Amino acid sequence: MDGRVLTVDFYGDMQIQMDGKELREVLSKKSVALISYLMAAPARQVSKNALKDLLWIDAGEKAAYNLRFNLWNIKKNIPEIDGENFILTAGGVCSINPAYPVKKTGLEKLENISDFDEEELEDIIGKGAGLEFMEHFYLKGCDEFNDWLTLERSNRERRIINAGKKAADCFEKKGEHKRALDLLKNVAFLSPYEDDIHTRIMNIHRAMGNFGEAAGEYRNYCQKLKKDLSVTPSREVKEVYNDILAESRLMGADTVRIRNLDYNSEYAAAAEMLRELLPEFGCGMTVTIDNWDNLDQKSKEFFEAMVREKIIIIGR
Repeated sequence: MDGRVLTVDFYGDMQIQMDGKELREVLSKKSVALISYLMAAPARQVSKNALKDLLWIDAGEKAAYNLRFNLWNIKKNIPEIDGENFILTAGGVCSINPAYPVKKTGLEKLENISDFDEEELEDIIGKGAGLEFMEHFYLKGCDEFNDWLTLERSNRERRIINAGKKAADCFEKKGEHKRALDLLKNVAFLSPYEDDIHTRIMNIHRAMGNFGEAAGEYRNYCQKLKKDLSVTPSREVKEVYNDILAESRLMGADTVRIRNLDYNSEYAAAAEMLRELLPEFGCGMTVTIDNWDNLDQKSKEFFEAMVREKIIIIGR
């Protein structure tokens, strides 16, 4: 046995290595694109005509030569191992040789999330949640390849998100709420506007008894949606938030710590500000403020305006 292996990682700063040598230094961008496309293909094989159209659509008769040259360059720099070539070119098809030793690293291993346990998924996602498939890679004049790359990035990102949810579910079932929470925060970085992720985070905080953190997650999500998309959370998210508020009151967790902010004491402005602080507030809601003496005067006027209008009752 030769013992050598080709190492590939197409996330972030891409790596295609053999014997510690970075092969991207000797492979053309078209060769890198060809390798990535073949490795991502479901059957790991693509017709030569499809590859010519993908990478040399405007080359005319030279397209066949360009494909042959790039296949030769790949074979030259990724040598045979135990008599096996990396790419097979029989007939009108090019394919990745399943017998060729290839080692995948990090996120590149996430082809089938069922192959991993939750600890492995946590490690892979934690290290690479901010990485993008073939980051910054672009081929001038190859619109079809660039369109494929955009779709592939989206599909792989969804795969990572699903893997993160799966691992978080496993941690929750085992009562490891902190690990589930940390993992979902990484997933939320990838998909910041997905209601399901934020409701999961809220519910984990609730399970941990951190009602204030759960409410804070809702408020932060509301603010992000309003700022970035000019929308509000879905009815399902609001229902989860209201359930958490109701449970927190039953548990006696109704203390709200108010940050010192420059509030406008005018009633209309105060009412709008209160809606942002306590979404879905109702008439006569009791609000316990445990740092009243430390609030600035305008903040006190803000809440006193609410009392005068009989919207809230302040408990101190």
